[in-house]
Amino acid sequence: MKKIYFLFAFTIFSLTGLAQEKLFSIGYGTTFVAKDSTTLNLSFDLNRIPGQTEKAGGYYFINELINSTKRWRYYLKPTMDVNIGSGVASSPNNIAVGLPVGLAYDFKGLKFSWFMEGAPELIADKTFKDRLYYFTTSTYIKYQMVNTGLTLNLLTGISNSNGVRHQVGVASTDDYGRLTIPVYLKMIAWNVKTKKGKDFNRINWTNSFKFNYVYSDNRTVNPQKKYTYFTSKLDFYLTPNLGLNVTYGNGKEEPLFKQNHAISFGISLAR
Repeated sequence: MKKIYFLFAFTIFSLTGLAQEKLFSIGYGTTFVAKDSTTLNLSFDLNRIPGQTEKAGGYYFINELINSTKRWRYYLKPTMDVNIGSGVASSPNNIAVGLPVGLAYDFKGLKFSWFMEGAPELIADKTFKDRLYYFTTSTYIKYQMVNTGLTLNLLTGISNSNGVRHQVGVASTDDYGRLTIPVYLKMIAWNVKTKKGKDFNRINWTNSFKFNYVYSDNRTVNPQKKYTYFTSKLDFYLTPNLGLNVTYGNGKEEPLFKQNHAISFGISLAR
């Protein structure tokens, strides 16, 4: 539990310098798997620099052109998500930390971009007793459409993760390997102005679908090989810095791979 408190405190400290790109959100809701189960979602983005393109749009910590070219660039984008539920079987109960480092090529007109990325990652349950450490390599392509008042991003590709699983009560570790095909769709819409003339967008809607093929794992913990997981997150901004959100998830997700079917409502802070 002390580790959860640390993550929450670190989340609050990360809010220095708020933006219209979402930095932090918190939500509380219920699950449909067990009647007495609830969800508490905390997510925040450690990035500060806006990038031209990214996984369904976003901010980079580092985003630099290579040798003053107009096409190739490198980036660094640390992320962290915490999902704490009262019922282990009804929510992922994940603490997810990643440090993606990658190369990107922006095609002419910037409508299409190609990415090649590597990332050390940690996925754990809320007790840190069941956890996965692995390194992920990914390649994907993104399409971006920008019209007046509407931005649409679509991304798909493939990733391979290799690492180890630690389990409670087991001294040794187990090899872990997974292939994932992700599909991301993000829409930003409804551009408005404040009384002071500041532009911002009311709607920020992100959907993701993942198909996972776990080809190596402890089959006592994880007897299956194929899993899917879907999430949909909608943020409605009342001001450039404050919004309301709803998050829906359905499927089986790491590290427990148990059925999750939940909805939560909360607030979003942006800068």
